[in-house]
Amino acid sequence: MQKFNLDVRGVAETLIALLAGLLASSILILSYGYDPIKAFYWLFYGGFGSLESILDTLGYATPLMLTGIAFGLCFKGGMFNVGVEGQAYMGAIGAIIFGGLVPRLLPILSPFSLILALAGSMLLGLAWALPPALLKAYRGVHEVISTIMFNWIAYNFVMFLVRGPLVNPSRPEMSLPVVENARFSVVPGSAVLTTAILVSIFSAVLIHLLLTLTRLGFEIRITGSNIDAAKYSGINYKNIVITSFLLSGALSGLAGGLVITGRPPVWALYGTLGNIMNVGFDGMGVALIGRNHPLAIILSGIFIGGLWNGSRLMEPYSGVSSELSRAIIGLIVIALSIPELSKRLSRILQG
Repeated sequence: MQKFNLDVRGVAETLIALLAGLLASSILILSYGYDPIKAFYWLFYGGFGSLESILDTLGYATPLMLTGIAFGLCFKGGMFNVGVEGQAYMGAIGAIIFGGLVPRLLPILSPFSLILALAGSMLLGLAWALPPALLKAYRGVHEVISTIMFNWIAYNFVMFLVRGPLVNPSRPEMSLPVVENARFSVVPGSAVLTTAILVSIFSAVLIHLLLTLTRLGFEIRITGSNIDAAKYSGINYKNIVITSFLLSGALSGLAGGLVITGRPPVWALYGTLGNIMNVGFDGMGVALIGRNHPLAIILSGIFIGGLWNGSRLMEPYSGVSSELSRAIIGLIVIALSIPELSKRLSRILQG
């Protein structure tokens, strides 16, 4: 009965937060002279109003699920891996290197291009998460500071590669595309949904099982709940920090890889990084909305994916500009994230 009551309370908090986000967004829309009802109609109709739009929404949600799980995993352990953004950048470039460049240089590896692309994505994402993990575990450097720095390093490094060594000679506005064997199959009836979504769902289930059924998952959760109790009980705090960050980095890298291998039509990175940008930051909101529960993150990822999908119809049909639609979605995400974030902050203040 207690668990049921807690669930009801969580649903109520989410609904109240959603209403608050919609109210704040309405005020913003009105301040620019637009009709909030019309804007929200096209926002939600564009994301969930037809079978085609729902399928496209699932396509947008695919990488968000993974960055959400990545952030949520570290959050469960009491850490803020803001570096999911930069780790996703590295994962995207890893997919291009191992799924685009390597198969072209070594055609014999072409049949294994998809496996190589995903493995390369996870490897580079993991590698990018390692320095902040070591800095926190052994030097006490706060992960928010170090991961933000590594986000900028990743951004400029990937930008250099996309515009330089890995540029597409025939289309200089983007990188080399991954070869055909490194692309997930497109789902009929959708422009952007591919079978890559199965990877995200499988990853969510896997992380859920890890957190609930394994000793490592138990230690991560205990560390996040009370670090002093965890240390007193004999849990190796440094190992938990490093392991959590490496798993988070691998998932973030995989998310970046799925943007390249699992989202048509370009199968590459734009020179502006526009098709990968904010995948990590949005995933942080997805995690907080889903209360950092891997299975709930699937649903919150679909919701945020629907908002991004629907925002494409706001400008042509309600007049709301793309910049304003971004702000509207941001307000909704912030409002929905507040309940979980406030709980975490209260624990820090009490501890």
